[in-house]
Amino acid sequence: MTRADLIKLGYSPAQASRIIKMAKELLLKQGLGWYGKKGVDRVPVEAVDAVLGLKLSQLEGAPSGLSAVKEELS
Repeated sequence: MTRADLIKLGYSPAQASRIIKMAKELLLKQGLGWYGKKGVDRVPVEAVDAVLGLKLSQLEGAPSGLSAVKEELS
């Protein structure tokens, strides 16, 4: 999930950036050092779910699974 994906879901650009940053910090704490690089702007949906405390795939009207989020964003 990228900043642009979050903006499409209705978050402001600043909120989207903060969510991605928090998700990257969470992944770093889990030992996934690759997410510490500045050029990495994509994080797993599961990391965003953990930051937000919800399941993006369970948004009202969305079918289940990661493909649902991808369909919603396109």
